[in-house]
Amino acid sequence: MKKYLKYFFYIIILYSVYFFIKSPSYSSEVSFYTNYNESSSLSSLGVLGSLGGFASDDNSLKFSITNYLSSDKLLKQIVEKEYIIEGNRKNLVDYWGSKYNNIFSVNPIALLKNINRNFALIKNLSVEEKKLLFAKEKLLRSIKHSEDKRSSLHTVNVILRTKDPLLSKQIVNAIFESIIDYSTEVTSIKAIEKRDFINARLFEIKKDLENTEKEMQLFLEKNKSITSPSLTLQQERIQRNILLYTQLYLSLSDQLELAKIDEKDTTSSIFLLDSAEISSYKAGRTLFESLLIISILLFSIVFVFEAFKNRNEIFR
Repeated sequence: MKKYLKYFFYIIILYSVYFFIKSPSYSSEVSFYTNYNESSSLSSLGVLGSLGGFASDDNSLKFSITNYLSSDKLLKQIVEKEYIIEGNRKNLVDYWGSKYNNIFSVNPIALLKNINRNFALIKNLSVEEKKLLFAKEKLLRSIKHSEDKRSSLHTVNVILRTKDPLLSKQIVNAIFESIIDYSTEVTSIKAIEKRDFINARLFEIKKDLENTEKEMQLFLEKNKSITSPSLTLQQERIQRNILLYTQLYLSLSDQLELAKIDEKDTTSSIFLLDSAEISSYKAGRTLFESLLIISILLFSIVFVFEAFKNRNEIFR
């Protein structure tokens, strides 16, 4: 036991030194609601409602913030964006990418993952591509997202081990802005598609209406006196077609105006609850928690080792 206690003491001392000299972890988070929508239009209000997992009807755009946060579009955009890091403007590809080839880690599990990752990479990747990939993977591991499906409250948290405590706040703000920009972009594209479709349909209905009106004009010019039942029935059919095309034309005209409004509408349905702020507490486990876990782990290893070594005496 004295021998084991001595080793325990050395390991605890080494970890305590490492705990105080390692780069601290900082976290920042932003929370927002996405549960407001308009079922009558394709505005960004309705789109962001469905983005939060809340769809008002079957025609709503359906995508999730969770999927977007793990998308290559977002990760690439965030790591290539420039931030103020330790007083200098640089992007995350340059800031993190320089460590793309580092394999060694104090954590044995992380060491094995690094070795496995290095072997898994294809050989024809350039240095810049490896840096970009490393930065995107590190960012993805740093993002934590939670959602309350009942209230559509979303919380996005970024946890970073860095010397610059402001970096996590800058990244969270960039992610929040990207979510809004993406929803507005999708809304605008769909509104343009809708406007073009209605314009084409409106042109067809207008031609049909004009042709039907001409048909009525020719019918009246040809039949000055309408007395027979067949002529009366024919006139009523033409009149019904004129009425139908007129109603369709008016309805599509209203829809076209709504589509034009939606095309220019940049209103967001995201309601910010808590803006991005750096947490007052450092992220990760405290020294006491870490030492407790290490002690339990070491005790378990010693117990298994001694049980295996003395298995003959135990089961005699």
